Amino acid sequence: MIRKGWLYALPPLVLMLGLSLWGWIGTGPDAEIPVHFGLDGAPDRMGGKLEGFVLLPGMGLFLCALFSLMPMIDPRGENIRRSEPAVLTVWAGVIWVLAAAQALITLSAMGQVDSTDNPGPFIGFACAALFVLLGNVLSKTRPNWLIGIRTPWTLSSDKSWDVTHRWGGRLMMLGGLVSALGFVFTPPPVAFTVLGVSVTVMLVVSLGLSYWVWKNDPDRDTYSAASR
Repeated sequence: MIRKGWLYALPPLVLMLGLSLWGWIGTGPDAEIPVHFGLDGAPDRMGGKLEGFVLLPGMGLFLCALFSLMPMIDPRGENIRRSEPAVLTVWAGVIWVLAAAQALITLSAMGQVDSTDNPGPFIGFACAALFVLLGNVLSKTRPNWLIGIRTPWTLSSDKSWDVTHRWGGRLMMLGGLVSALGFVFTPPPVAFTVLGVSVTVMLVVSLGLSYWVWKNDPDRDTYSAASR
């Protein structure tokens, strides 16, 4: 699984590093780099070259190292391995979103993207697409401490884990799809609001569902997330 993860993450990592190198060489030492975009999609904060061209690649490498260690540091490491489709999707998907953000920062800094075009929704659309992908594989996760919808009740009842991840995944897919359409057809503030509401609804419903299933599970006291 670890080898596959690095293989899937390598293209966006290389892309991100290449964009960072291009931006670093192509901008002056005192250049102001757009590093954050507001709800209207326009840059609202500027930073230096270190933040603009080093931070995201560093985060990407750190996350890859963390994903590599997950099966070894999680007490339920075997369940991490059994959750391979979900782990690989999260791993590659997050790195691709970071690469998309680096592309937006670098292209803006190099003058290839006009900030007046409000390019920020590009990242919002990437996040929405990632939610669709994650929702599709969420039900394939097995109980663990590091990935998935981890509440006291999903970790105490296998039934709660399964039901919560099955319905939570469907909500995540629906919310991601609606949000992606929002970024295509509505103004950026509306689209970002839809994305935020979708994530909030998914979290609240999943939390309540996990408790309700756990409470009505007659075998909850004998279930152990470590046993799966």
